[in-house]
Amino acid sequence: MQLVIGIILLVTFFAFIYYAVRGGNMLLGLFAMALIWSALGAIGGVITWQTFSSGIIQGGPEGFGPTAVNILFGSWFGRVLIQTGIARTIIRKAVELGGDKPALTTVLLCIVVGVIFTASYGAGAVVAIGVIVFPIMLSLGVNKTLATGSFVMAVSSGLYFNSALLNQAKGTMKGEMFEPKVANFNFATGTWYGFAAVAMLISLVAIVALVMISTRKSARVHAWAAPDVDVTTEQKNVSLVACLAPLIPVALIILGLVVPWISKQGGFSSILAIIVAVAWALALTGHAKSWSKIGSTVEKTFLDGTTDVGLVLAFLLFMQMFAKAAGACASLLKPIVGPILPHNAFGLFLVFGVLGFMALFRGPLTIWGAGTATFAILAASGNYQLAMLFPLFYVVSTAVNTSVCPTQSWVSWAIGYNSVAIKDHLKRVLPYALPVCLVLEVLAFFFFHTGVDIPA
Repeated sequence: MQLVIGIILLVTFFAFIYYAVRGGNMLLGLFAMALIWSALGAIGGVITWQTFSSGIIQGGPEGFGPTAVNILFGSWFGRVLIQTGIARTIIRKAVELGGDKPALTTVLLCIVVGVIFTASYGAGAVVAIGVIVFPIMLSLGVNKTLATGSFVMAVSSGLYFNSALLNQAKGTMKGEMFEPKVANFNFATGTWYGFAAVAMLISLVAIVALVMISTRKSARVHAWAAPDVDVTTEQKNVSLVACLAPLIPVALIILGLVVPWISKQGGFSSILAIIVAVAWALALTGHAKSWSKIGSTVEKTFLDGTTDVGLVLAFLLFMQMFAKAAGACASLLKPIVGPILPHNAFGLFLVFGVLGFMALFRGPLTIWGAGTATFAILAASGNYQLAMLFPLFYVVSTAVNTSVCPTQSWVSWAIGYNSVAIKDHLKRVLPYALPVCLVLEVLAFFFFHTGVDIPA
């Protein structure tokens, strides 16, 4: 009986992949999968009513609480950078530095965007930056398809450092199958941030190649042709010292890792690092002149930031229900999938790199879609620890899904904003995004296959 149930679980898994690729509502799809797998688990004797009610439906979303808090703070910080004028100033300085060279200006803008999103998070923040960056790119004669592709890839380049997304992924890639074996998994290590630096650099190199190859025949235009984005007195440039704010969260976290005294004290938590950066931004942009000014700015930015990620959180909370159900059904899947999964870790990373395109359209390799079930199956096999599965899935989900996939919220917005056909967008970016995915998966193996600096 259990073998039959396991086969049915796999059938529903492939049905879910088809549903995701066809653009089905993922929130409802994940909830339906949680119910279906819970029912099948109950028939197979591995899920009780108590498990379903308290462990899956209640425990799944509740267990995601700490991760949701990190996401909210990351989104809040993105709104602070926008409200204080810091993001606008950095962008304008990049335009001035680029002068009358469209390719150079576009590359500088992409680097700036990548740096901003090492700490900022949320579709709202991406949109707010995009409505500044896109008119500048287009006025310099940059093709709409290139502007769209380079911008969304730039956003993704910073996400290897982004504590909000890292915590979101960590919260997604957990479950009963990992307790207590890797309960103390921690991405905040020297090894992870070393890899993140390499990943961001490679991503930016790919963007430079995309821009330079696509603008070889572009004519020069004058920098003053870029639209003046300062429409009110509140949008004047802030000081260059204030513009360091986007770097502070990552810098503090890394400082806590490399400085022995700070490390012994526990280092900097991601939320503390963000709060320090917010205080820095408010103090150096005139938003801390009075208690009431601080209060109104914090309230507005936190409200906007929460609104930005409301639907994302709903999606992730329902995903936790399915993750819990998948974990409970692990014993039903293991006899079927265990023998056919690759036992060679390098082969697994290589397969994910070569098949990176399968993360598109919420496919079976992205943790932000049908890959949730793939992750559960790999975890159920017992062959791999989270110290390996985390980078395995995070790389492909970031390099492909959050970078260029039309189902990603900010990618979808950018495509629509610039009236670019999805086919043209994918033709432009996939020749660059997919090789990045392959290279980073191979590098991730060499960084993490021993689990060094990622406690298991």
